[in-house]
Amino acid sequence: MDQEEGLKALDNIVTQFNTYEDFLDSQITTVDLYYLEDETLARQLVELGYRGTGERVKREDFEARKAAIEISRLAERAQQKTLTSAGKDLQDNFLMALAMREEDNRNGKLSGLILGYSEGWRN
Repeated sequence: MDQEEGLKALDNIVTQFNTYEDFLDSQITTVDLYYLEDETLARQLVELGYRGTGERVKREDFEARKAAIEISRLAERAQQKTLTSAGKDLQDNFLMALAMREEDNRNGKLSGLILGYSEGWRN
């Protein structure tokens, strides 16, 4: 598996589980718990790669990727997009109404459909 595929797999794991312990628990079977009788020991065995039903991921890698994804998500949210109508001197009432709704449309708070009219559409 190349590095890019490895990062994608790690991203999937990180987004699927809230904590590293949740990830470890997902790798533990009921048979493991039956024989080991200790959840902490079962987690340690999965963490070391001796047991588990999936890919081995180190705690440091999991936490670092979790932090990187969170930073990326916050940066994307903070990024302000310039509105198309910003700085325009709009005289037409229709364009002013569109400008008033532009930010809500971009943020998904509002949606609208603009239908055009053409002389060719008449019967």
